Amino acid sequence: MPTLTPTPGQLAHAQRRGGRSALLGLGLVGVVALTSPVLGYLEDVGNAREELLGHLSNQARVQADALGVHLLLLEAELARVAEHPTLFPEDGASPAERALLDSAFYHSSLFSEGVALLGPRGERVWSDPPGMSLGVVPITSRPWFQRMLERKTPTIDLLEGEGGPLVVAVPLVKEGQIKGVLLGEVRTEALPTRSTEETALFLMDARGRLLLPATSRSYQEGFAESLRPLARAPGPLMMDGTRMMGAAAWVGRSELLLVVLEEEETATAGLRSRFLRQLAFHIALLTCTLGLFLVLLRHSYRSLLEAEERLRRQETMAALGTAAALIAHEVKNALNGIQAALSVLRKTPAGSELPVRGLRSQVERLGHLARSLLSFGAPRAALRRNCEMRLLVEDALQAVRMLPESEEVELRTSLEENLTVQGDAALLVSAIDNLVRNAVEAGAVAKDTGLRPSPWVVVNLTREGADAVLVVEDNAGGVDPRLEPRLWEPFATGRAKGVGLGLPMARTSVEAHGGSLTYTRRPLGSLFTLRLPLESTS
Repeated sequence: MPTLTPTPGQLAHAQRRGGRSALLGLGLVGVVALTSPVLGYLEDVGNAREELLGHLSNQARVQADALGVHLLLLEAELARVAEHPTLFPEDGASPAERALLDSAFYHSSLFSEGVALLGPRGERVWSDPPGMSLGVVPITSRPWFQRMLERKTPTIDLLEGEGGPLVVAVPLVKEGQIKGVLLGEVRTEALPTRSTEETALFLMDARGRLLLPATSRSYQEGFAESLRPLARAPGPLMMDGTRMMGAAAWVGRSELLLVVLEEEETATAGLRSRFLRQLAFHIALLTCTLGLFLVLLRHSYRSLLEAEERLRRQETMAALGTAAALIAHEVKNALNGIQAALSVLRKTPAGSELPVRGLRSQVERLGHLARSLLSFGAPRAALRRNCEMRLLVEDALQAVRMLPESEEVELRTSLEENLTVQGDAALLVSAIDNLVRNAVEAGAVAKDTGLRPSPWVVVNLTREGADAVLVVEDNAGGVDPRLEPRLWEPFATGRAKGVGLGLPMARTSVEAHGGSLTYTRRPLGSLFTLRLPLESTS
């Protein structure tokens, strides 16, 4: 018979080829490790800067538009009342005028600091709240008030000094003359502008005064002026020694400029961290590859010997299968003669029934062994047809009940009907027979050894979705834990009377039908679950 074991020359050639492949792979990994992370990092940094500037431009434009809409809303609210025909503040506030103003602005949510009605000379006529602050210096001396009187148009500016509050002033013009001013004040913190943990937000007026952030912090000289170019083109700038990326947008029709800044280091920190991780990964990859290459060289001969041993084992198993078939045929022929002789025996008064029963048990055991060896040595092809699972299980149970051990073990069954599968009846009955037979024999052993005074085996057949599920459970203590990893290997058995072919053959038969056979350890014993797909009725 031709051998499957490779020659020493073939093994040496395979070893040299593996060494060359490993060296080539190591060189390629080294080249990639040196170039790829650096080039990728430089490209990613440039892309990150462009994406950051685009993001900041969008954020500045969106927040500026929102702020502009909010300021127009404030201006429109004041203008709506200023156009009322009954409002004449030059002669004081009449009860009707106070009622009108109270109705329009009492505790207004739009103006966080309040609303005031001023006369043409800047005197307070009415305000909500009554003690609303109008600043320290006279209203008439402020540039925004003078500008409003000159242009006779609404204005938006700081009430007084840097940091706010923001004032929205609308003149009451009647017959071409200014009869008074409606003035609303808003804290800059109440404006619809929001900074984040990564960004800083600035709001400045036409004279370069900062409205936001509302803080006493002082910035470097010329900082406010350095923000104006960002309205034309987003880009970098320095703030307190830190390189920032920024963008700006004008707020509606006002002369306010909204600026959004973010540290460049924050935007690229993730890229630097990823670059370092990639570099560390490539170095580790090189180190591991070199170590693996050395280990492979060191243990290559041992690995080749193990491969050779596995091939020899395969040859041994193939030869064992052939020998098993020959032995099984001879044993089966002898058993046929024994069974024929036993069939004509009659019971005699001398108590010979017990030896005959024992003889029948041994013959049945040898028959099962012969069938197992035949199936293992030369498994036959499956002949598929529609099979009723309940009938298959009952056929297997009928054979198991003939065992002498079945008299010592309680066998309980619950079999659901109308479960049809497509398969080979003989192979499936054999698989089920092996499962139940093992459970019954294990229960008898458990009783003989005193482990279980009342052994039992439960066989349940049910439907689960599109599968027929057969569960065989016993209380015989379970499979030896040392044997459990090799449970499905041929000739692996923990019983003195077993050969270790039943479970491997059962699993092979079930898997050939598209099903599965699994083992689960239970507190009292073993549970085997056999699943087969049901025949489709469509």
